[in-house]
Amino acid sequence: MKQKGIIFVILVLALVILLIGCPKKLSGEITFWAMPNAPNDVHVAWMEKKGAEFQGNTSVTVHFEEVGWGDAWTRISTALATGEGADAFQVGTTWNPQFAATEGLMEINIAEFGGKSAFMAANLESCTLKGKYYGVPWFAETRCLFYNKDIFSEVGVEPPKTHDELVAVGKKIIEKKGKGTAIAIAGTTAWDLLHNWAIILWGNGGSLLSADNSNATFNGPEGVQAMKWYVNLVREGLAAEACAEYNQPQADAAFANGNVAMCYMGPWNVAGIKRDNPDLNYGIVEPPAGPKGKASFSGGSNIVVLAQSKNPDAAKAWIKFMIDEANLVDYTKNLSNMLPAKVKAFSDPYYQEGAFKVFKETLSYATAYPPLGVWGSIEAAVVDEFKNVLADYVNGQYTDDTAQKYLDKAAEKVNAALKEEK
Repeated sequence: MKQKGIIFVILVLALVILLIGCPKKLSGEITFWAMPNAPNDVHVAWMEKKGAEFQGNTSVTVHFEEVGWGDAWTRISTALATGEGADAFQVGTTWNPQFAATEGLMEINIAEFGGKSAFMAANLESCTLKGKYYGVPWFAETRCLFYNKDIFSEVGVEPPKTHDELVAVGKKIIEKKGKGTAIAIAGTTAWDLLHNWAIILWGNGGSLLSADNSNATFNGPEGVQAMKWYVNLVREGLAAEACAEYNQPQADAAFANGNVAMCYMGPWNVAGIKRDNPDLNYGIVEPPAGPKGKASFSGGSNIVVLAQSKNPDAAKAWIKFMIDEANLVDYTKNLSNMLPAKVKAFSDPYYQEGAFKVFKETLSYATAYPPLGVWGSIEAAVVDEFKNVLADYVNGQYTDDTAQKYLDKAAEKVNAALKEEK
């Protein structure tokens, strides 16, 4: 009798272990939102194909909707407030902490997706808020220096490795090719001005905020030097006067058209040049280092889950499917022309040579912005005052004190915003 009891207990334990070990069966449906990360016809077709594959594997139906970047913030904010709209959706890396602060995103156990070491460090950090994870890194981007090989050969110069070398090379180029031909930069109409200036700031050894994110530090000597260096590209004729009022696409176009010798750009520009000017003879190198070392900006997009999703397990399974190495490489290499945010995906030969090897190396040390719920207010404050610096130059009011004056004003706004961080 005792033996039968023991056998019964063993059978019960075996059943419990079996049930625990079996993955929960997925079913039902989810809605996934993503921005137009590739041409619409190709993008939608790819997503629908992957949705069908996922359904075949899980019995979950995926409804894909492409949401324009111009509408995304409002659509996502509404979904977070109402708990309706999408189960999983794409967010920019700088958006993730801000949306997490609304408590509308589901907290993520990053171990379920491969753990911390599975992702590029800066992209993983962008998924956090106060040490907790609210998203999974999807794809990444960073900035490198594109240079025109024909112009460099004609002038007899090599790609610059430091900020000082960039200026020296630029001066040789304009001596031979004329004013404004050395580099194209973005100006007062660029929303992403901070991305460009931060690279110079970090290379100078500066930081945007203090280590504990309690106050602004970008208005220190390193930041002022970085701002003056940026404006001096126009003042000294390396960049055209028009650059002071350019947006980033205008700067990109100046390089892609072969009109200037250098430009800080991202991986998506490789596809743009191939489409618009395939004969352009150009190369890509890491961003020139500052006095304190190499630096670049880390951006990209993550995938998050709505806290009130009616099918969260299926939403998380979809994210795992999307970041599977084969799917991720196909998406970044053949559609979005971005970089994978997952470390293993970089083992693909595509990222072992040429331009994307350079981007991979740059991404390894690139910096993400601090993951704060009030980041939007911080970025807006810095960009607004940066534009004022450039506007003063355009209006003939720029002096040696201009950079410090406006950076101090930005710092006041940022410190006020930081007091609102919960």
